[in-house]
Amino acid sequence: MDKLTPDQPRVVPRMRYRPVVREDVGECLQHLLPAWLALDTATATALPALWLKLVEAPSLISGVIEDLAQPPGQRVQGWGVSLLPPPEWMSMLEREPAPYAARRCYEGLLTGHLQLPEEARLGRLNAAGELVAQVMHFSMRTHAHGQAYTNAVLRSANESFRAMHSGYQLRAIHYETTEADLPHVLSAGFLIRPYVQPDRLAGRPAELRPVLTGMSREEAARGRPGSSSHDVFDHQPPLFRLSATQRHLLRLALYEDHDEAITRALGVSVHGLKKLWRGIYERIADVAPDFFGDAASGDEDGKRGPEKRRQVLAYVRQRPEELRPWSAA
Repeated sequence: MDKLTPDQPRVVPRMRYRPVVREDVGECLQHLLPAWLALDTATATALPALWLKLVEAPSLISGVIEDLAQPPGQRVQGWGVSLLPPPEWMSMLEREPAPYAARRCYEGLLTGHLQLPEEARLGRLNAAGELVAQVMHFSMRTHAHGQAYTNAVLRSANESFRAMHSGYQLRAIHYETTEADLPHVLSAGFLIRPYVQPDRLAGRPAELRPVLTGMSREEAARGRPGSSSHDVFDHQPPLFRLSATQRHLLRLALYEDHDEAITRALGVSVHGLKKLWRGIYERIADVAPDFFGDAASGDEDGKRGPEKRRQVLAYVRQRPEELRPWSAA
């Protein structure tokens, strides 16, 4: 059995991943903002207010790995952040590949030079296949590589990456990491990208030296299925073209067990939530009349409703395109 380091939990871990919420921001920034980003004081000071706005942006992809066996305030064990910036911003980063892309993104958001696409434009870019994901950073509380607890966090992180980045029609993914964490990123299938590192970085420890990796749609098509970097490029157009509110409901339902939390997040009543679910069932039945099989008829609020919900959630887990904005020309 692996030995536990002093900072590791001594109880059976209960890992799960989910999207980041406003209540996570303080814990994440305090314990999991990577030192290698080398943010200046002004940027670091402004991040909490920025993140409280950013956390609800449709162009943000961010998840936490939490251990439910830990007390509140200590549950988040891993934090990943990606953005879907507009093509003009990503073209600039691709023309001038240099360390600290994430820092440049944070600075751009604070100064207003980077304006993230809203829902409508994000849908158009997605349908056109012009989206590029910028992985800003991923970090964990523990760095005892090879330990059982660290491996559990990494497994959840890989599952989270697939779940939250899949479904977009991505042109490419850019992933900046550190030399210390590079083996984990390469094992996910990403490829090293060349860029010029300033001389001042040469003497820094491996955990503070940034390295650029990435994957393009064409590279993924030539690769072998099974890696995280390959599988997120698997894409087909959404079949049901659900509304933004319906997609939001489904994203919440994938990670929340209780309707009370969903109604609170959506700002609707219990009756309003039932109405939203009925709208989803009706839209799916209009497009695919045989989708629900034996559950197609009956009382939506009785036995048939939960069965229909189960079928819908099982489907969107397999085909996350239904959860993403899509506005074909």
